[in-house]
Amino acid sequence: MVEEETTEQEIVEEEISGEEEDNSKFAWYVVNSFSGYEKRVMKFLEGQLSRKYPDCIGEVLIPTQEITSNVRGRKTSRKKKLYPGYVFVQLDLSPEIIMDIRSMSNVSGFPPMNQGNPVPLTDDEISRLKGQADGSSKTKIVRVPYSVGQTVRVTEGPFNNFTGVVESINPERGRVRVIFTIFGRKAPVEIDFSQVRQV
Repeated sequence: MVEEETTEQEIVEEEISGEEEDNSKFAWYVVNSFSGYEKRVMKFLEGQLSRKYPDCIGEVLIPTQEITSNVRGRKTSRKKKLYPGYVFVQLDLSPEIIMDIRSMSNVSGFPPMNQGNPVPLTDDEISRLKGQADGSSKTKIVRVPYSVGQTVRVTEGPFNNFTGVVESINPERGRVRVIFTIFGRKAPVEIDFSQVRQV
């Protein structure tokens, strides 16, 4: 019985060391696609190519960032590709895979090349890309539809229908500081982007 336990333990250790070897054979590469076709390339890599080479395709990544903008007093958000025309893929690279990816429509190849072979990305580059993609890099772009000196009209709240001039903008908080003239005196008021419209 003791011998059987040892044998099982050795098998488990071999499986674990085999998994480590499998992870070490993968590297991240950049695939250059035509702009606007990144998702098609991603589907090809995850679908057809992954079925053809089941142990050679890892994760596929199109880094995006959420952009918040204020359109007609309403906050909207959408995802924007950080690197249009590029798809990042984890591969156990072989000449056959290189040929299949290059021959795909909507793909122009692998941008960083060294003597005809794709150059893998470093771990730091991939960590940065993943941080940007999942938002952990804390970068958020806010589009501000107003500019300093612009005339705006308040659409809701206690200053509804008042007209004033934008003095300053705080994109992080989504607010503008507007100067109103009330009874001949200037009154600065901080208002949310969604409560004002351009005149």
